[in-house]
Amino acid sequence: MKPGVMPLRGAIVVTMAVSLVAGAALARGVPMLESYDPMPGPSPWGPDDEAGASNTQTPDKVLEGKRLIKEGKVYRLGHVYEPGMPTFPGNQGLSVEAGPTAVIQQQVTNSEVMHGEFGQMGTEFDALGHFGYIPPGSTDPADALFYNQFTGAEILTEDGLAHLGVEHVKPLVTRGVLLDVKRYANGGQTLAFGQEITLAMVKKTLRAQKMDERDIGVGDVVLIFTGWEENWELGTEGYYTQPGVGLAQPGIGIEVAKWLASKGIACVGSDNFGIEVTPPKPPVAPGVVFPVHHHLLVKSGIFMHEVMVLSELAADLAAELQERPHGHKSPYEFFYVYSPLPLRGASGSPGIPLAIR
Repeated sequence: MKPGVMPLRGAIVVTMAVSLVAGAALARGVPMLESYDPMPGPSPWGPDDEAGASNTQTPDKVLEGKRLIKEGKVYRLGHVYEPGMPTFPGNQGLSVEAGPTAVIQQQVTNSEVMHGEFGQMGTEFDALGHFGYIPPGSTDPADALFYNQFTGAEILTEDGLAHLGVEHVKPLVTRGVLLDVKRYANGGQTLAFGQEITLAMVKKTLRAQKMDERDIGVGDVVLIFTGWEENWELGTEGYYTQPGVGLAQPGIGIEVAKWLASKGIACVGSDNFGIEVTPPKPPVAPGVVFPVHHHLLVKSGIFMHEVMVLSELAADLAAELQERPHGHKSPYEFFYVYSPLPLRGASGSPGIPLAIR
């Protein structure tokens, strides 16, 4: 390990999980996908860019989103943070320690100390420093390449990320689009773990919502409803893992990730824990077993909002679609607002995004 590069906490747990799913794929004789270049290129916003796709958040996007507010109804698109909530296997859970109650004459003040991996807990937002790629021939995190070709040697320190931390992300204040894949592409049934959302399913969903591919554009936030949020109350085993399987969820694969990236969106979110289908499909390149994280974060600078709550919004939009006269514009767009906590050097942030209709 090169000087100044921190050991990756929890890497052993994650590496074991990845090795198991990758090994299972190889045991089935599943080949890797061909002709995928995993190397990140330079940012279109310049060699010093650390804001990625949040650079698309212009005053015009704010005004575009604002025009979608018709009722003034606000949706909180995330779970409550509380001790005992499901956590990614190997991560430290949340605990709350009450501070001393202070009495100042006839007034009382309270405080608390909270412990946990806040950047990667519950409803959370991935920063661009969350994932990197170690080129073949090395196993050293210092050699990893991140978004905009930052190296592990440049960003990994004992005090957190020196570059690509969540503090560099510009607030997302923009147009949001919901893809209700559960309702329109899966017969109203919650998608099963291991079920990949294909591009054909996305296009079928768009058509059912009176939309087409042109309705997703630069700077938008795209949310995907799978129904997986109903498993949140089952705990870690049920939401994050399945008995005898390990990490397991429905989600998109590399096909849809590349399509979304081609649209120039700012962020993709879902009601599952990691956006992408798990167990992973065949690696897209040597060692790249989580290709959606790689393609969106590392290659495209597009952010990921995970573990969202989308059921109420999905139900209201479906009801409005039924009520709208034929020929009227789709209701599946809304004002989207989220600003991550500017935690210097953090790989992600907690926080609840809002949809406003």
